[in-house]
Amino acid sequence: MGKEYIYSNYTYNSKNPLARFSHRKRFLIGLNIIFEEKFSTILDYGSGDNKFLKEILKRDKNIELSAYEPIMANQSTSNIKTYTKLEQLNSKVFDVVTCFEVLEHFNEKEQQKMLSFFHKKLSNGGRLLISVPIEIGFPSLIKNIRRMGFGGSFSGNLKNTLKCFLGMEVPEIRNAEGYISSHVGFNHKKLEALFHNQFEIVKRRNSPFGKLNSQLNSQVFYLLKKR
Repeated sequence: MGKEYIYSNYTYNSKNPLARFSHRKRFLIGLNIIFEEKFSTILDYGSGDNKFLKEILKRDKNIELSAYEPIMANQSTSNIKTYTKLEQLNSKVFDVVTCFEVLEHFNEKEQQKMLSFFHKKLSNGGRLLISVPIEIGFPSLIKNIRRMGFGGSFSGNLKNTLKCFLGMEVPEIRNAEGYISSHVGFNHKKLEALFHNQFEIVKRRNSPFGKLNSQLNSQVFYLLKKR
């Protein structure tokens, strides 16, 4: 059996200092946004190894925490109830749903399905907090050059690198069915356009440098209110 994959070892605790800084700042921004308002129940969709929920517990142990993670093996604890199938959530609703670094791995049709699911799972006036990578313009150029340096992984070839820099479509990647492992061609602005039917954008914040524009950041957060 291979070594157990622990998501936070490749993000929050990454050996790459730049990646580690970026992901830790992302966690901190997410936590700060969450705690700007009062809430009692939260669902983290695509929770990985539940690192974000464990960070919430460090601030407040009285919040009812739930995690949905269909891939990585997690055990429910006294503080975090973990679900592996959407059907297990049944009629549960939450004050807050979080979804970090997930939607970029699916095509637009699947993104819309997920947004509809989040809408259903939120209480009236509930909040949805999403983070996705910035993969167009200057950030995409830096990211895709790095990807090409690692054997052309994530379809980061020169043609697609140029398309992403110019904000052009990469349909052979982005229209694929099922889980899309590559970030290449993802456009957060197209995702943003999907929000408006069911959600109101309350806040938009870039990461890791919140006061700088998106072209000097690597991720973007959206705090959305259920319509």
